[in-house]
Amino acid sequence: MAILDQVTLAVLIPGTTHVLDRNGKEAYVYFEQGETAHMLLEDGETRKGVWKLADGGYVVDWDNGAVGRWKIDHEAGAATYINRDRDVRVRLIGVLFGNAKDLPRAAL
Repeated sequence: MAILDQVTLAVLIPGTTHVLDRNGKEAYVYFEQGETAHMLLEDGETRKGVWKLADGGYVVDWDNGAVGRWKIDHEAGAATYINRDRDVRVRLIGVLFGNAKDLPRAAL
């Protein structure tokens, strides 16, 4: 197991859309260059939140009150989100540049 460090996450997260395998279906998280994140879950639920890099990973405070504290593990041919509070693992299956799924944006 090799947890990605802050330098790597600072390149891998801002301005990208992460594609996640949740229950065999795709979910998407778009991290704006600022502090806003947007999520589209596999069941159609959407969330908006504030994200920031944190020691050993990153944190998102979602608009529904949930807080996601994640680190990303990397091993040959795979990357996995690991929840820092619970025993939850989610496979990262893609990183797309920009807002690849046209998720809701912050109001101008």
